[in-house]
Amino acid sequence: MLFKGHKVTMNRKASRRVFFLVVIFLLMPMTWTRRGALHQRLRRLNQQFRRFQRMTFNHLQSIAVNYNISNNIDSRFQVLTRQFERISRELHAFKETTEHSLNSLKSWTKSLQKKTKKLDSSLANMTKALRENNHLNLRQSQEQRTVMSDLSHKIQKQQSHIGSLESLRNQVQHGMRDLQASLKRHQAQITKLESQMQGLFKIISTFKEGGLDPLNSIRKQQGVVLRHVQPKAKFEENRKRDRLTSEPTEQPQTYKMFYVWQSTVQPTVQAEEELFQLPLRHKIPHTHTPKEEARICNVGSMLLFPSASTENHVTFQRSFRIGIHELSICTWLKVNANYLGTILSYATENNDNMLVLYGRNSGILGVINLVIGDPAYRELSLQNILDGQWHHLCIIWSSIEGSFWYYLDRHLVSTGSKFQKGYEIPAGGSMILGQEQDSIGGDFDEAEAFVGRLAGFALWTRILSSGEVNGLASGKGVPRGEVLSLDDVDQMFGSVQHITCECLEHCM
Repeated sequence: MLFKGHKVTMNRKASRRVFFLVVIFLLMPMTWTRRGALHQRLRRLNQQFRRFQRMTFNHLQSIAVNYNISNNIDSRFQVLTRQFERISRELHAFKETTEHSLNSLKSWTKSLQKKTKKLDSSLANMTKALRENNHLNLRQSQEQRTVMSDLSHKIQKQQSHIGSLESLRNQVQHGMRDLQASLKRHQAQITKLESQMQGLFKIISTFKEGGLDPLNSIRKQQGVVLRHVQPKAKFEENRKRDRLTSEPTEQPQTYKMFYVWQSTVQPTVQAEEELFQLPLRHKIPHTHTPKEEARICNVGSMLLFPSASTENHVTFQRSFRIGIHELSICTWLKVNANYLGTILSYATENNDNMLVLYGRNSGILGVINLVIGDPAYRELSLQNILDGQWHHLCIIWSSIEGSFWYYLDRHLVSTGSKFQKGYEIPAGGSMILGQEQDSIGGDFDEAEAFVGRLAGFALWTRILSSGEVNGLASGKGVPRGEVLSLDDVDQMFGSVQHITCECLEHCM
C-alpha cells in the first residue's frame, strides 16, 4: 500500500508539469518579440521534459519492481506467520513438558529431602549408638575383668575348699574303716553272746526239770544281772509309730525272746544298744506346682507379624473425623527381633509422618521415636522391652502445654513438656499398623517393619490417668472412650494373622 500511494503522487507531479508547458505554448503569440529566446527556452524545456519523462519511467519501473517485491514479502510474511504459529505451539508444548518435569523434580526433591533428613537422623542415631556401644563395651570389658578377678578368687577358694574336702574324705574313709572293724568285733561278740545264751537255755531247762528256780541259781553262781527288754507287741507298736515319719533302710531283726540275759561285761551291752541305733532315711514328698491362672483378660485379640516384610501391615476401617489435640496409645508388645520396628503410622496429604511410633533396624536399637508432625519427635528408651516377653506400653500426649508421658509395665519411665505445644493432628489421614508410610498407604521400608505380637491395641483422643494406665496393664478393664482398637481392623496384608485371645496368658 505504501508503494501504490507513492506512485499516485508522482503521476500528479508529472501532470502539473505538462500543464505548465501547455500554458507556456499558448502564450507564445503574445510574445513574438521574444520569439527566439522563447524558442530556445522551449527547446530546453522539452529536453528537460524528456529527461524528466525518462526519469519518471525509470522511477515507475523501480516502483513496479518494488511492488513485486512487496507481493513476495506478503507471501514470505504469511510463511513466517505459519512458522511462528508452529513454533508457538512447540514452545507451549515444551512449556507444559517443562512444567510437568519441574513438578516431578519438585516432588522428587521433596521426597529426597525427607529421605535425607531420615538418613541424617539415622546417621546421628548410628553415631550415638556407636558411642553408646563403645562406652557399653568399655563398661562390659571392665565388668568382665572384675568378674574374672572375682572368679579367680572364687576358684582359689574352691580349690582350698576342695583340698579341705579331700582331707575330710580321707578322714571319713579312715572312720569307715574303723567302723567296719568295730562292726566285725561287734559281730564276733554277738556270736559269742548267742552261744552263751544257748548254754543258759540248756541250764534253765535242766533246772526246770529238777524243780529249782533257775534265776536265783544263775545269779548266785555266775553273777548275771537280768535286764528287761521291750516285749514284742510294744516293739511292734513303736516301730509302726516310727514308720509314719520315716522308713528305715534296714528292717530290725524279729526277737524270739522276751528277756535277754545281760552279763556284767560292758561291751556286750554296748553292742546291743548300737544294733538298735541304726540311722534312718526320710523320703522327701514330691510337691505339685500348679499352673498360673490367667489374670489379664481385657485383651480381646492379638496381631501376629511373623517376619520383616514390606507386605506385612494392617489398615483400619475408619480414621480420625476431627482434629486431635490429646492422644493416648496403649498396647501389649512381644517383640521377636532385636529392634522395635513401626507400631503405628498416620499419614495425611501434607505430611506422611503426622503421627509415627517406630524404631528403625539401622538406628539406635534401644530407642523408640515418637513423631508428631514431622520433623518434631522425641526419643524414648525401650529398656528391657526386646527380651521376647510381654510388656505393656502407653504413650500419652497433650497439645495444651506440649506435655507427654511414657509408661512401660505400669511404671512412668519418661515425661516432658513443650513438645508440639498448641499443635493439632488433622483428620482424614491413613492409619496403618506394622509399617511406616513415606506416602499415603505405601512406600514401605523393610528396615522399619514390626516383627512380633501386638495385643489389646487401643487409641483414645483424651489423656488417660495413671490409675487408668495401671488398671489397663493389670487387667482390671479398658478405660472408656476408645476411638480405635483391633476390632476396627479393616484389612490384613502379607502374612499377618489376627488371633482372638481374651486373656494375655492365652495369646501365644
